Amino acid sequence: MNVVEKEFDALAPEYENNRLSSWYQAHADEMLRHCLVRDEGDILDIGCGTGHLLREYLKNKPGLRAVGVDISSSMIDEASRKASEAGLDNLEFIHADWETMSPALFSGYNFNIIFCANAFHYFTDPQAASNKLYQLLQQDGTLYVLERNKARSLLTFFWGFLHSTLIKDQVVFYKNSELVSFFENAGFNSVRIVQSIKKYFWKNKLFTSIVLIEGKKTS
Repeated sequence: MNVVEKEFDALAPEYENNRLSSWYQAHADEMLRHCLVRDEGDILDIGCGTGHLLREYLKNKPGLRAVGVDISSSMIDEASRKASEAGLDNLEFIHADWETMSPALFSGYNFNIIFCANAFHYFTDPQAASNKLYQLLQQDGTLYVLERNKARSLLTFFWGFLHSTLIKDQVVFYKNSELVSFFENAGFNSVRIVQSIKKYFWKNKLFTSIVLIEGKKTS
């Protein structure tokens, strides 16, 4: 078990009830506010946690199927339980490390939207992770990545320092230009910054700057 899995296994039982989760949920809600709305097709969420984003997206959309992936088995257990309680039978969760898992696990799915919210900074090889995102996205599909904005927030800088010195989980935050380059190098078209927020307090929560990036897979 690596340090990231151990960290989130410990958080999972009360994750949606603590301050950290309310902060992440605000991020997810902001992502959903800007993303495409589909009524059919397959959706993938990388670093899904307890499944909040997918549960919100799938509300009243029985024609959709969705898969959430997370490195924490306890997060996956919580996500599966909450989806069942919500009566969502079109939602599957997989316990796996995104960077090492086989794409064969997704056989039978054709993902036309991929989400990755507050997870990209955990990837040890960001270009390889971006390449896999491109590989799994269907033609004419859309990628949405929400990340901390390294260049625009002292809080993000402090958060990165905390991870590197105390938590020691190999977190790396990137500049917007670096994120865009990863996705363009992977093959995504029309990569653009959809939203960039720099606020120290937002929706009554201590906040760090975030950036939402969109990329298309088109011929």
